[in-house]
Amino acid sequence: MKASITLSKISFSQAAFLTLGVICYFFFNAAAAQAPALAPQINFNIEKFDFGIVEEGVEIKHSFNITNTGNKLLIIKDITSTCGCTVPVLNRKRLGAGQHTTLVVMVNTAMKQGTVTKNVEVQSNDPKRPVVKIALKLTIRDPHIGMSEGKAAVIFTNEKCARCHAAQGVGLFGEELYRADCAMCHGVKANGAVGPSLRGPYKTDPAFAKRMTDVISYGSKIHKSMPGFLGEAGGPLAQEQIDSLVFYLEKVSDKKK
Repeated sequence: MKASITLSKISFSQAAFLTLGVICYFFFNAAAAQAPALAPQINFNIEKFDFGIVEEGVEIKHSFNITNTGNKLLIIKDITSTCGCTVPVLNRKRLGAGQHTTLVVMVNTAMKQGTVTKNVEVQSNDPKRPVVKIALKLTIRDPHIGMSEGKAAVIFTNEKCARCHAAQGVGLFGEELYRADCAMCHGVKANGAVGPSLRGPYKTDPAFAKRMTDVISYGSKIHKSMPGFLGEAGGPLAQEQIDSLVFYLEKVSDKKK
């Protein structure tokens, strides 16, 4: 009888121990499942900004606040913009949990007109948002100035502007020159983009071909954002390069869009 009671007590103690173990196992696993995973998280106060109506030929800027709302070190790897006229400046690249910094984006409005959009991409080690695109919009109040025949345009004299609009075409001819200097405004196949289409009856209409040659060489009197690209008009190109552009436009105009 005593042996039976002792055995019963041992069995009860073992059962109680096993039950407690099972409860602890599920409790700690549930707690671990609820605990947030360690990761950085990039957060901006805004990701779109409209400067509104601004003047041509000035430099404007806006500040964006960046906060690490995660629980691990945030590392901002790189910041790029769509062109040299848009310059991002970051105060800090490494942010601990809860820390913040300021991203200042400066835009040079020289040689721009109408509504303009620019993008800045911020790359970080945030696993969910490794690349964040900041969208900028501005509307230029005044038409461009200083683009009459024989006068150098700002896009050729300003280092930031020239980097995109002139430097890439140095020494090139024909299609390569067009893609380097012209495609950004007139489209890859000359169908038009920010600027008008450059296709037309070059072969059948000599007057049209001459007019286009003059516009490329000395600038447009109608569209003031189009400066003269010929050397004597203040541009970076020789006459042979201008002729090669017109010849390329003649060829591309013969093809289907």
